[in-house]
Order: sequence, then structure tokens, then C-alpha cells
Amino acid sequence: MGPAAATGLRQARHRRVRLPDFPWDALTPFAEKARAHPYGLVDLSVGTPVDATPLVVQHALAAAANAPGYPTTAGTPELRDAAAGWLARRLGVIVDPSAVLPVIGTKELVAQLPGQLGLGPGDRVWIPTPAYPTYEVGALLARCEPVLGPADGVGLVWLNTPANPSGRVLTVDEMRAVVGWAREHGIVVASDECYIELGWEARPVSVLHPDVCGGSHEGLLAVHSLSKRSNLAGYRAGFVTGDPRLVAGLLEVRRHAGAMLPTPVQAAMTAALADDMHVAEQRARYANRRAVLAAALAVAGFTIEHSEAGLYLWATRGEDAWATVDALATVGVLVAPGVFYGEVGRRHVRIALTGPDAQIATVPERMAVLPPPQAPAPSVGGYHPDARTTGAHPVTAPSSAPPSAAHQPSAPRPPAGQPVRGPQPRSTGTGALPVATWPTYDAPGYSTSGHDNPAYDKAAYDRAAYNDAGYDGNGGHGVQVTAEPPDIR
Repeated sequence: MGPAAATGLRQARHRRVRLPDFPWDALTPFAEKARAHPYGLVDLSVGTPVDATPLVVQHALAAAANAPGYPTTAGTPELRDAAAGWLARRLGVIVDPSAVLPVIGTKELVAQLPGQLGLGPGDRVWIPTPAYPTYEVGALLARCEPVLGPADGVGLVWLNTPANPSGRVLTVDEMRAVVGWAREHGIVVASDECYIELGWEARPVSVLHPDVCGGSHEGLLAVHSLSKRSNLAGYRAGFVTGDPRLVAGLLEVRRHAGAMLPTPVQAAMTAALADDMHVAEQRARYANRRAVLAAALAVAGFTIEHSEAGLYLWATRGEDAWATVDALATVGVLVAPGVFYGEVGRRHVRIALTGPDAQIATVPERMAVLPPPQAPAPSVGGYHPDARTTGAHPVTAPSSAPPSAAHQPSAPRPPAGQPVRGPQPRSTGTGALPVATWPTYDAPGYSTSGHDNPAYDKAAYDRAAYNDAGYDGNGGHGVQVTAEPPDIR
């Protein structure tokens, strides 16, 4: 290899994007420990569905199996019509079917969206916290800087409601404030709404709802997945919709990239979006599992925070997250540590509702012998004890007035490719900050009345089915909203 080639190789290595380690690999020793329990492993660490794919979807997939030609990137007219119909019927959102674009699972879109929108070096992406790591990874792949609040150079704002991992639901006022701020600055807002049909104590609202966006979808995108609601995680089926101009731009990029959803999967999506009954049945299964797990956690001394919607319980007992993971592994239960989702989760764990019923039924007995919590460690690494009231930036609440330009700190850029975790200073120029306190820890906590029989509860299952409005308020379980927020210190 000549000097020029060697120099080029060194430069290519220097330009390589440095991504965080894949966090779930760190759970391997805890999984082995939990698997050694006499009752076996209850894996609640990943939100992967375990229930059968609905027959109506399987039949549609099989019927479309003879698909020798290439699929269309834009999706079939039937799929786009079904998605638009579902949005109107279930969410009160009206879109033109031409503004619906199928994607190969929404994680793929989240990871690629900054780049497909044309963002790159010098741009910033405002990501939620705590949050699934892919928002940060998507910014890094586009060589953008992920930030945790309003800042100069932001080109994309991510919302996630209901949130993963915390289950927090943004209010209409909070979402409207972020949308208004973004529009004033010409910034795109993308809302990841893959858990929107799993509201328990709160009814999630789409960013495209007229109450949020004022009837205009300008500058807005909503991302929807069928993985959880329809048990289609293995199909990789989702779609993005919103501003027709933005959707058309994404379609053009994805056509060149060959990002085509297979024709049989498009047919399966069409059937799933046209059928509400299977979603009601799956929602009821999750409601029953949620009731069992919430009761068991409460008896074991956990505080459940937020969790008013979604597929997870966001819980703490005041100790380091890894200590909680280890303690639960001793009784055969595997969960995800909150630090996977940012430093604000360093004393939390995320418990998924995706275990089989027979395994979930053993959790209360296991919790009865859970080792006691360790003494809490000193606050380090960006964790702020009052983050629940001041959001991602404990120094200045997002609802407060911005500092003057003369005294405003600039947001330091981390080393290239390094993850952004925990609170940071921010720069906002002269623009007004959103009034919303998103993201925060100010939602109420939960207590539970418990259950005499923590196993399958047929009455809870029946009560959790959709009513005419699609939600039954409390979801058929014993978790009640308390008046005061929990103290996570």
C-alpha cells in the first residue's frame, strides 16, 4: 500500500461514525443469573411481543405471498387508504392518503430520518430524555449533534408520546408549545407515536391532531408502528405521515435507496389497520399483565413513575439501576436498567409487559423474596435530583425565560460520535423557549391496591377491552393515580 492509499485509509477511519455500544449486550450476565433460577427466566427486558400475530393479518400475508415483482416505495393505494382511515377513526387525524409512506419498521426510520431530511454536520437534533437510544444514534449517523433541549442549529425535534421507557404522555399544551416554537424557527418536529393505542391513565394525542397543530401539518411528521399494537415486530411494518412536502421528500430519498416494504407485508399492514378488534384484544392482555406486575412491584417497595401509557412500567426503589437489575435477576426476572435511556434513569428500571401470562403469574411470588435495596449512591454523571421538575436542563427550566444573549452559555459539543447523556447547558439565541416543561419528571406517581389473585384476571381482561371511545379510563386494573409526585431522591 502506497503512502497516498495509507493516508486515505487513515482519513476514512477518522471519518467513521463512533456509535455507543449496543446496550443490551451488557445484560448477558444478568440473563444468565436469572435463567439459573429454579422457576426459570422471566424476560421483561425487551418490549418484543410474545402473543400470536392476529389471524386476519396472517391470512392477508399468505394471500399476497405470490409477489414476483418489486413493491412500490410509496405503498399500495389500499395500504395508504387503510392508514388514513385508521388515523381518522382512532386518532381524529385527517390526512390525504398520498401523505402516508410505509417504512421498514419505525426503528429504521428513526435511525435514518435526520439524514433523509438532509441534516448533517453542524446541525443539531433535539432528542427526548429519558429515551430509547435510537434517537441519539440517528443523529450520530447523520453526523449531527444530539442535544437535550432548545439550541442554536437544531434542525429536528423528536417527541415520543407515550414515551419509551417512562410511559409519560405529553399533554396537548406541552405538544402545542413545542410545535409553536419549532414553527417559529423553521424546525421539523417528528413525533414517535408507536404506543398511542396503549393509553391507561391518560389518552395520548397525536402531534397531527387539530388541538395540537391547529389543523395544519406544516413542519410535522408522525411515526406509527404496528409492532406492538398488532404483534407485527417480525414483519417490520410501520409508516410515517404528516406534512405532504416532507413526506414527498422522504419518498424521493427512499426511492433512490431502495427502501421498499415487501408486498406481502404491505397487504398484512392493510388488514391490520382495517381491523380494530385484534387491537382491543391485545390491549386487554397487556392491561391484565400490567395489573399483576404493578401490584407485585408495589408490594416489593417500588415506586412506579409515569407509566400512564405504553408497554412498560418505569420503576425505582431509590438505588442504582444496576443494583436493581442484579436483585431482580436473583429471583429470575430480567429488566432493563434506566441508564440505557440516559443518565436521568440511573435509579430506574424499565419493566416490559411482554412476558407470557404463565410467566407473569409467577412474578408476585418471586417479588416476595426480593433482596432489599442498597443504599442510594451519590448523584453523579449528570443526574440531577430535581430533574423531574426541571426536565432535561435542571439549571434553567424550559418554561422560564431565556438568559440574555450576553450571559447565555453555549452548548458544548462532545467529542465526535460520543453519546449525549444527562443535563447540559444550552444555547437558544434570541428565540423564546417553549412554555412546555417537556421532558420532565413532574407527572404523578402511582400506588396500587394489589390483587388477591395475581394470576389471570378474566374480569380485568374484559373490562380492558375498548369501549366506544377506544379507552376505558383505568384500563381494568388496580393502579390508581396519586395526588403528589413521587420523591425519587
